[in-house]
Amino acid sequence: MPTLFISHGAPPLVDDALWVSQLQRLAADLARPKAILMASAHWEAAPTMLAATEPVPLVYDFAGIPRRYYDVTYPAPSAPDLADQVAAPMLDTEHVVRTNLDHGAHVPLTVMYPTRTSRCCRCRCRRSSRTDCWRSARGCGGCATRAC
Repeated sequence: MPTLFISHGAPPLVDDALWVSQLQRLAADLARPKAILMASAHWEAAPTMLAATEPVPLVYDFAGIPRRYYDVTYPAPSAPDLADQVAAPMLDTEHVVRTNLDHGAHVPLTVMYPTRTSRCCRCRCRRSSRTDCWRSARGCGGCATRAC
């Protein structure tokens, strides 16, 4: 599986027909992933966070937009084993907090994989722990060839 850069998912992007069609086309052109690891710099404050270890509820960490964006759900399958695999190479694992997906992750996922069959984990690294992010990415590099 390839590594992709997909922009942070602001909720109103689902109303942008071009953005939606591009993500849907990208997803259609790829094999369906067994698991998805999203690395994010959206939240760079401590602590490092692994998101989506539980499927619901989503984290609605935005404000000032229409109510309908707060009604979105995305019950992705639980992925605590994937989170463990991501955390294993980190140096500072005692400060890893487990949480659920926020809009930066669930907005593009609802467009690319609306049937929610892939497990997903999102890693938000502290600015001071970018080494941990790189270690995690390298540690998960074999996921494309393993049944992660």
